[in-house]
Amino acid sequence: MTTLYEVVTVKLGYKKLCARWVPKMLTEEHKKKMMGFALDFLTRYAEAGDVFLDQIVTGDETWVYHYTPESKQQSMQWCHSNSPKAKKCKASISTKQILASVFGTDKAFFCWN
Repeated sequence: MTTLYEVVTVKLGYKKLCARWVPKMLTEEHKKKMMGFALDFLTRYAEAGDVFLDQIVTGDETWVYHYTPESKQQSMQWCHSNSPKAKKCKASISTKQILASVFGTDKAFFCWN
C-alpha cells in the first residue's frame, strides 16, 4: 500500500465507488413539480373517487429500429436430412430508427410515431 493511498483511504476515509446509473437526473425543481402533481392527483381522487381514475392518460415512448434481423434460433427450419444446408448472411440491426409513442387509459390506447 502506497503512502498516498493510505492517506486518502485510511486517514481521510475516502473510498473508490462506481456511480449508479439512473435513467434521468432530476433537479430539485423537477422533484417539486412531480410532488405537486402527485398531491394534486391525490386531492382530485379524494374528491371524485374512481371516476377520476378513468380520466388519467399515461404514456411512454421508445426508439424502435426499422429492421431487426431474426436470430439464428428464429430462422431455424425443418428440413430433410438429404436436403442441402441452408445458407444465410449475417445481418446487422438497422441504423435507422423511429420514436414510437404510446398513450392510453384503462379503456383505450393510442400509438403514433
